[in-house]
Amino acid sequence: MSEQEKQAKIISISLYGESNVGKTCICYTFLGLEFLDEHLSTVGIEKNNAEIETESGETVKLKIWDTAGQERFRSISFNSLNKSDACIVVFDLTEQTSFDRVTDWLKQIRDRKPKIPIVLFGNKSDLPDKKVKKEEIDELCEREKLQYFETSAKENKGIKEGFVKISTLACENLGKEDSVQRGQNLQKDPKNQKKKKCC
Repeated sequence: MSEQEKQAKIISISLYGESNVGKTCICYTFLGLEFLDEHLSTVGIEKNNAEIETESGETVKLKIWDTAGQERFRSISFNSLNKSDACIVVFDLTEQTSFDRVTDWLKQIRDRKPKIPIVLFGNKSDLPDKKVKKEEIDELCEREKLQYFETSAKENKGIKEGFVKISTLACENLGKEDSVQRGQNLQKDPKNQKKKKCC
């Protein structure tokens, strides 16, 4: 096996969602950094690196793009989508508006990259005053064909499981794209074209 084959696959994941839903805290918790009680708004895009094992046992390297949720940074935030293999959309379980806007985030992502894998995180599950009903979440996930993870950045719940799932989906999707590309290359290969008889 060559050195290149031994290298872990690199997967890029972008986090999207409204401001204050906890995207940066999720990144900090996943990376093993100290949880921040004080809110820090991301300006533009921040990149973090990590490593994870997928459901199939494959070790992959992650590039995690933590994007800004504010409207004025929206165009900058979507710059990371061009180099992303998967997305996590995050909402705040204690803030109904952040959930209501999930559909808009999904549309903007899929308009730009229709086949990209997406999972949904409902964050701040440790807080008692939840506003978003389970029935609403279930209906959205069924309609949009999403896998859902209830997370708490403060208590480190559901986050690793969510990243394992989205990394697995990204690898599977990249495998499908590679298969399609190989098929297209085989069709274009002159060796595979039947010789036309000259009449």
